[in-house]
Amino acid sequence: MKETVAIAHPNFALVKYWGKRNSNQNRPAMSSISVTVDTMISTTKIFKNTQLNQHQLFINGIEESDLSKILPPLEYLSEFSRTDENLVIESQNNFPTSSGLASSASGIASLVTAYEAHYDLCLDINHKVEACMLGSGSAPRSLIGGFVLMDHKNNYRCSQILKEPEWPIDVLICITSKDPKEISSREGMEISKKTSPIYQDWLDINDKHINLAMNAIKDKDMAGLENVTEENCKLMHKVMKTSNPSISYMTDVTHSCLAEIENLRSSGHSLFYTIDAGPQVKIICDPKSTEIIRDTIIDKTSVIDVVYAGLGGPPRIIDED
Repeated sequence: MKETVAIAHPNFALVKYWGKRNSNQNRPAMSSISVTVDTMISTTKIFKNTQLNQHQLFINGIEESDLSKILPPLEYLSEFSRTDENLVIESQNNFPTSSGLASSASGIASLVTAYEAHYDLCLDINHKVEACMLGSGSAPRSLIGGFVLMDHKNNYRCSQILKEPEWPIDVLICITSKDPKEISSREGMEISKKTSPIYQDWLDINDKHINLAMNAIKDKDMAGLENVTEENCKLMHKVMKTSNPSISYMTDVTHSCLAEIENLRSSGHSLFYTIDAGPQVKIICDPKSTEIIRDTIIDKTSVIDVVYAGLGGPPRIIDED
């Protein structure tokens, strides 16, 4: 029986999107800029389901009853494959799942990549972006390596700003909790869109933040990227906090990491942070400071782990029988 296996890497947004323009089609309300990281991996295997007349999804060996994230991409892709075959989809993450580490993005990107290869589709990037977006609004960014722009004004076109080797930076992922989120990103975005009094301010500043980040990345300007990334992060979490009910993903350990980041910066180290819809802290830093930053966070906070990453590449097929 033919099996196809693909891997994809998660991406972390520096200029984030929080809110959907169209919930049914899962379309973000704004543009975003992200970095794809290399050491964190989603591996997805697909093959024909000969046992049941339905798709089955297994994540880290456990069968999932909720197929809402994978059915829209599969239905879209079946228009190209011209098949209604039911599949077994087995996905493994080498990092905590559903805890603010973009496992949906890399999981969906690896599924779309595996499906395309399984049926020899040779899709163009726009069709792959559409398939990914139907499963996760941030998944299209995981189709591309390095620094990535997803432009909502240009039909969500994804493009590479800088390739992985062009600006060697390190990413340290501070794992503050492995617990799944109580409020999913998708649910939280709808709450914020409907109830936060500053949601419109968040929409209005997107163009400015995108332009600032684009220029900083192209110029390899660490200080400039620090300023816009942290301002964007703080505003997104303020939108969450002013929602009703108020949404807060950060924990005491998250805040202790932020305090140590400020101390390290005061000591002359080049680093900045971002936090997505979860308690984990992502530190972007000059490789010369990576070791002391990692050691400081481990020694002075209660993090579970600090995962090292560089900039990662696009998804790829790793095995095909």
